[in-house]
Amino acid sequence: MDNNLKVKLISYNLNNVEICASAARISTTQGNAVDIFERAGENGKNGELIQKVLRSGHKSIIEHAVFTFALKDVSAFAEQFFIECRLASFTVKSRRYVDFSSSGYYIPPDLTGEDLSGYCKYMDALFSAYKLMLENDIPKEDARFLLPYSFKSNFYCTLNARELLHVISDIRYGRGQGIPELQELADQMSEQACSVFPCIDFGEGPAPEHDVPCADKAAVGDLELIRPQEMGKVSILNEPSNPAAILEAAYRITHPDSSPLEVNKLLHSERPRELEQLSYSFVVSDITLSGITHIVRHRMQSIIVPSIQEVAHNRVIIPDTVGRDGKLTAIYRDVLESSNDIIKKMSGNKELWKYRYYYALSGNVMDIATTMNARELNHFIKLRACSRAQWEVQNISARMLKHLRASYPELFCSFGPSCFVDGKCPEGRMACGKMKEVVDKFKKLP
Repeated sequence: MDNNLKVKLISYNLNNVEICASAARISTTQGNAVDIFERAGENGKNGELIQKVLRSGHKSIIEHAVFTFALKDVSAFAEQFFIECRLASFTVKSRRYVDFSSSGYYIPPDLTGEDLSGYCKYMDALFSAYKLMLENDIPKEDARFLLPYSFKSNFYCTLNARELLHVISDIRYGRGQGIPELQELADQMSEQACSVFPCIDFGEGPAPEHDVPCADKAAVGDLELIRPQEMGKVSILNEPSNPAAILEAAYRITHPDSSPLEVNKLLHSERPRELEQLSYSFVVSDITLSGITHIVRHRMQSIIVPSIQEVAHNRVIIPDTVGRDGKLTAIYRDVLESSNDIIKKMSGNKELWKYRYYYALSGNVMDIATTMNARELNHFIKLRACSRAQWEVQNISARMLKHLRASYPELFCSFGPSCFVDGKCPEGRMACGKMKEVVDKFKKLP
């Protein structure tokens, strides 16, 4: 990969122009789908047709063009921006299993002199503290709370041309505008996509009515270390008033002559679409930026996450693995006190303050809101309530489940991790070996 490239197009579907042109023709052209596609290869007006259909507002035709990008050594802030795109697929290098001591961090190219040295001093101190935590047997998933959001991440992203247009537009004219790193990534993605799909201008003009984060919302103040018991609290905002009636009505549409519905059997149905009719909304307070990444990767939800540009820099988790050790606690606090002092001073420096999002820590906390249907909640809880999941998200999923069981016990008392729901563990040789204890725990969960 060219060292000047941070994002590289590593795969795309062949004949994407012919495929999209065929999609444009199929609703108005005689012949079957295969014949229409085969004739498209001989038609020199495919690009013109695609552009004409796009101008008329029918953008679904370009969803048949699919691209996979490898993003190399981009900041965790940039990663977070991308993975909030609901219609793309991502696979990210895990901070729970990989040592990031030598990953390096993104440096804005326009920083010079004292600003540059101050930026690097801040980042170097946090990386040194992260490494020290690992050397003292603090798990990677807890040591990572010290990593600043400038640290370099690597991931794959697959999306169709319509979503790619949206992402590039959102960077150039929406919530990503004014962020040089994202602008560079958008330029590289646009240039490479245009080279293999030239009938679309991926650098087209701005989409209207984008929300842009306020430049001055980020909070500064005295350091506040938050214990795990104080974070990840869950409240339920909305729930169906009569979920049993909704499920029964949905079930009768496809099973008009069958016996009465047994709701717990829906979990083992091959196609439990009835569960999708039940929607639940939650607020999760004081979840870390690291924890948010575990939640946003679930595609089938509507989630609201504040911009990292608005994070309260002074509010940081101290995990129990650190808090139980007095010496490490002192080191952890001292590093964060020094970092927070830098943040306070930086708020008066416009050249650095504009890059405040890189100073955010993986252990900073935010509030989020999400809405999921019962089918997705079953999938989410099966994965996230598992004892192998990250402990913060384990706690959140269990708290969500308590609300759900109180709301509709006939259904949700059958929800839990995979071993509880299915009677077997899907983790293979990586299983926790405590299946009986986990099952008993969720049998007793209120």
